Amino acid sequence: MKTRLGYLNYINCLPPYYGILEEKVPIEARITPGLPHQLNSWLASKKLDLSPISSIEYARHQDEYLLLPELCLSSQGVVKSVILVSKLPLDKLKGKSIALSKTSATSQVLVKVLLSAYQPFYKVMPPKLQSMLLHSTAALLIGDEALQVKEEEGLFLYDLAELWQRYIGYAVIFAVWAVKKDYAHKFPEKTKEIVQAFKKSLDYGLKHLDEIVIKLFDSFQHVDLYGYFKNLKYEFGPQEQEALLIYYQQASKLGLCPSCQRLEFFK
Repeated sequence: MKTRLGYLNYINCLPPYYGILEEKVPIEARITPGLPHQLNSWLASKKLDLSPISSIEYARHQDEYLLLPELCLSSQGVVKSVILVSKLPLDKLKGKSIALSKTSATSQVLVKVLLSAYQPFYKVMPPKLQSMLLHSTAALLIGDEALQVKEEEGLFLYDLAELWQRYIGYAVIFAVWAVKKDYAHKFPEKTKEIVQAFKKSLDYGLKHLDEIVIKLFDSFQHVDLYGYFKNLKYEFGPQEQEALLIYYQQASKLGLCPSCQRLEFFK
């Protein structure tokens, strides 16, 4: 039986999957692509065994999931693919309406923590900027949709990873890789093979970044793809683990997730 493996269908997840997708790294898995909210739901409902998920989802399912070691998606400072587009400056958003992309989970929490003092109203919408700004004062976009946004006169663009670094003082851990505990306990060797495959696949992806950029160029001509990938980090070391726990601490204060004071990894 092949592992049911999720694949985050944004370009920021290409490096960890590139060796696998290019068939340079063998893997016994059936890969299902999806957006963050879909992968979150599919892992929770046992339609997947292992998947990248929005980092907030681990705190919400900490009794059911184990984290994969050494792999996450993070950024310290500017990331460009998690942005708040606003008709007004941040300090003028008190009591205003903010549209949140329905594809996001981690970033919805970022917005709510960063803007908690302004007490705006939130509505979840499909990630279509024109429609979002028609119904709200500001809009949260993530992933490829955020990368496609161009600066326009009269609009304020805020990079949420940069704001988080400025006000909270830590990197943002956008996504983690998680496996269902019952699957990992039942199939430890298969899970180990997946962990090793990701290590090799990420190494291959980072070594072939030029190739990735060339393949993406036609769809992202106005984006500095080299700069974008340079700002993304995939290591899940002690600093990233501390940053994630700080994020959970901030989120739990607002009731956005249960308290999560330790991370449990697959070993």
